[in-house]
Amino acid sequence: MTRSRIAARAAVALALAGTLVMACGAEGGGSKTLTWSMWANGGEEQQVWHELADRVSNEDPEITIKLETSSFDDYFAKLGTRFGNGDAPCIVSMQALRTTGYTQGMLPLDDLIAKNKFDVSDFDKSVMEGLSADGKQYALPYDVGPVILTYNKDMFRDAGVPEPRPGWTLAEFESAARKLTGDRRYGFVAAPQDVWMFPMVLTKTGAQPTDGAGKLRLTTPAMTEGVQWYADLAARKKVAPRLPAVDPAFSDREFLSGNVAMGANGPWALLNLKNQAGFQVGLTTIPAGPDGSRTYSSGSGFGISKSCPDPERAFKAITLMTAKKQLEWLGGVGRAYPSRESAQHAWYENARLAGAREVLEAANAAATPLRTTKHWERVNALLNQYGPDLFSGASSAKQVLEQVQRQAGQD
Repeated sequence: MTRSRIAARAAVALALAGTLVMACGAEGGGSKTLTWSMWANGGEEQQVWHELADRVSNEDPEITIKLETSSFDDYFAKLGTRFGNGDAPCIVSMQALRTTGYTQGMLPLDDLIAKNKFDVSDFDKSVMEGLSADGKQYALPYDVGPVILTYNKDMFRDAGVPEPRPGWTLAEFESAARKLTGDRRYGFVAAPQDVWMFPMVLTKTGAQPTDGAGKLRLTTPAMTEGVQWYADLAARKKVAPRLPAVDPAFSDREFLSGNVAMGANGPWALLNLKNQAGFQVGLTTIPAGPDGSRTYSSGSGFGISKSCPDPERAFKAITLMTAKKQLEWLGGVGRAYPSRESAQHAWYENARLAGAREVLEAANAAATPLRTTKHWERVNALLNQYGPDLFSGASSAKQVLEQVQRQAGQD
């Protein structure tokens, strides 16, 4: 081989090596593009999150965010897999109920908060606590909110049933549900998902699914009694439709289709409700039990994966994503009840629902954060698995809760 050909091949090899180095840099710390993973159920939500990414880039041209979405039902399973593979996106969205189960793949934010002197005092304290674990902060919140009841104003009017007001009781709730049931329609939709079922159990018997140390406690007499009452709304009293199969979307779909008059939800769902419901939507508090109206609050936020090559830039991005102006915008389009107290006015201004402020303020006053376990995803999956038998009456609450406790109580 001649020297000229050797030199030519060497030049090609160097060029290829340089290309590979540049490619690695583009995927590593040299890139200004940050991948962000988020759940979205429907095109309206996807559009909102794409626009939020664009708004952040307009605010800081040094930051470009590439959005990846999946349905809420698939999101956390996929995220856990990516954490295990070490290829998670830089920015990860996290729900407060599930934080403790995913900290192995997330970067604690405390040092970045301190280094950048980032003021967190405007954020709702309950959701900040929910997005932390073992004294460390893992995400900055964008929304917060108590679980409330949404109802179909048209069905109430057509049945001649007075619309529920904050402070109404469980007896009034059951009476309304009976009057609203008939002609293949139901007064309420019951479902085994954590955020929908446990607030109703809490207000009925005061039972909570975990203790103060983060241990699962599903088999207490109060929990068994509360879950049996809730399941019997479908199985025995027949004021709620029976769950036909494992279907996490059952509750929302039944409500939006106009098949049921009432369902549990949160202020974060306003966008979908307004865009998809073919009827007027009302809001009210969880009905009061023996100790008054009680409910849980939750929220979600944005964190950084441990595999992110540029956590400083990612932190800058999530501070912009949760800035007051962005949360006012999210509240204004109805996608979030803002986690920043100074931005919450935008949600009320957009909602244009009579009595919304009264309902949310009453619910917030009665709310407590829903404490979960490290294996909460497993708990929720098992509740969904056994839900059809529970809500049909084929299995009792005692049987189902003992099974879930036995299979998921290893934490």
